Amino acid sequence: MFIIDYNLYTSVYDLDEILVGKAEKKKIKAELRRCVINDEAPKGPVYIMLKISNRCNSDCAYCVHAFSNSKELRTDPDTQLLLRIIREAGEMGVSAMTITGGEALLRNDVELLVKEMRDNKITPVLLTNGILLPSRYESLGEAGLRYIIISIDSLDPHVYKLQRGIDFSLAKAGIDAALAFKDKYNDAHVHVTVVLTKNNADELPSFIKYMTDMGIYVQISPYHHFNPSVPNTLRITDPEKMFSLTAEILKMKREGALIANSNQFISHFPDFFLNNQRIPVGYKCPVGYMDMFIDAHMNVRGCWDEKYGNMGSAKEMSLKDIWDSKKYCEERKKMLQCCCDGCWYLCTGEQTAFITNEEL
Repeated sequence: MFIIDYNLYTSVYDLDEILVGKAEKKKIKAELRRCVINDEAPKGPVYIMLKISNRCNSDCAYCVHAFSNSKELRTDPDTQLLLRIIREAGEMGVSAMTITGGEALLRNDVELLVKEMRDNKITPVLLTNGILLPSRYESLGEAGLRYIIISIDSLDPHVYKLQRGIDFSLAKAGIDAALAFKDKYNDAHVHVTVVLTKNNADELPSFIKYMTDMGIYVQISPYHHFNPSVPNTLRITDPEKMFSLTAEILKMKREGALIANSNQFISHFPDFFLNNQRIPVGYKCPVGYMDMFIDAHMNVRGCWDEKYGNMGSAKEMSLKDIWDSKKYCEERKKMLQCCCDGCWYLCTGEQTAFITNEEL
C-alpha cells in the first residue's frame, strides 16, 4: 500500500490533478510502484529539478552557490536549450518541474520557461529566495505560474543574515510579494522552505505559526554537513531540545498548522541530528525511478549525491536516451539500496512518502 501524507510533492500533485485529472494521477502512482518492485524504468521521471543558473544574490552559509564562493564556475544555460529540455520532459510525461538555481530570477526568461511548461502539461514550480519576486510575481502569474517556494530560514533579522548572508528586509519584501501573488491568483500555492539549524530551532514553532496565519505552508529541511574537515557549527546537539521540538512540530501539524512535511520525515529529525544517522534503518530510496536532476552545466543526475555522478549531458543527449541508458538503470538500483552517503533532503527523503510500501 502507499503511505500518502501531505507534503511538498502531494501538493504538486494536487495542482497536477487539475491539469491531468484524478484518474491519471492514480495511474502514475500505480506505475511507479510497479516499476520499483519489478526494477523497470518508467516511461519517464515524474519530477525534474532544473537548475537554470548557478549565480545567486544570497550568501548562504551552507550553499555552494553563495555569491562569495569564488571557486564555482558560474553559468547560465542557453534559453533554447532549456526550452528543448522542457519539451522533451513533456513528451516523457513529466508531471512537475522545479526551476531553481542559484537564484532562478536572476534570469529574465523565467516567464518564457513557465509558459513552455504549461504548454507541455507540466506543473511549473519556482524555488527562489524571493528577493526579486516583488518586480516579477505579476508577470510570472500571467505566464501561468501557480506554485512558489521561498527559501527563508528565520524572521529574526540577525539569524536570517547569519545564515543567508543578506539583509532580512529583502526577504520580507519577497514574502509580501508572494502573499500578493496568492491574493491575485486564487489557485496559487505558496510554500516556504526552512533549513533547520541550532540558530533557528527555538524560533521554529513561532515561525510556523506566523506562516500558518498567512496561509503559507512550511517545509523543513535539516541542515546537512558533509565536510568532516570543517567543524559542524550548525548542528543541534541538545537531546532535550531536539526531542521536544520534534514532538511540538508533530503536535502543531495534528492541530492544523500548515506544515508541508510528512510525519515520517519529521520523526527522523532526532536520529538525524543527535546520532548522525542521515537515513532511517532499513530505508530504501526509490528516487531514481521517479526523478531527474539537471545542474546548471546541464549534467543530468539521478541524485545530487556525488557517488552516483552524471548520467549524461543534456547538451549532447536527449533526456529520454539518458533516462533509458544502461548507466541510469544501473545507478537507480544502487540508489534504491542507498549506496551513498545518505541524506534527508526534501527532494529525496520526502518523496518516498509517495511510494513507500512494506515490500521495498
